[in-house]
Amino acid sequence: MTTPDPRTEEEVEEQPEQDNPMFLISVDRLKQLERSPVHLVAGRLSPNSPSKSKPVRELGDVKVLIREIAQNYKTDPDFIRADMPVQEIIFRTLLARGNRPMSLKDLHYELTERWATPVRPIVFTQERLLRILDSDTYYGFTRK
Repeated sequence: MTTPDPRTEEEVEEQPEQDNPMFLISVDRLKQLERSPVHLVAGRLSPNSPSKSKPVRELGDVKVLIREIAQNYKTDPDFIRADMPVQEIIFRTLLARGNRPMSLKDLHYELTERWATPVRPIVFTQERLLRILDSDTYYGFTRK
C-alpha cells in the first residue's frame, strides 16, 4: 500500500513487510522439528469439539482439526487463559483464527493488551516477540 509523501507529493511505500512480518503455524516446520502436527493440535481441542472423543489415529488431517478448533473455541472460555505461557497463547490464538497468518504487530497487541493482566503483566517489545517467534522449536511458528 502506498501513501503520499508530504514532502514530495509522490507515492512512497509504507512500512516494509520486514518490519511487520506475518506468522502462522507450519505443518512442514513441525515435521522438520520431528513433532506430530495432529498430536500437537489435537491436544488443544476443547471439550465440546466433536473430535475430542476420537482416538488420535482416527483424527486424520490437521487442517480439519484446526478448522474444528476455530469453530468451537468461542464456546470454551478456558481455551486461552492469561496464565498460559506466551508461546502457548500465540499458538492458541493462531488456532482460534483458523491458522490464518497474523502480523507481528497484531500478535504483540493480543499478548500485551488482551491477555496481560495486573497479576501477570506481559511487557516486551515487538522485537523481543520477533526473537521468540523466530527461535521457536516447539510450536512450528514460521514467517509467511
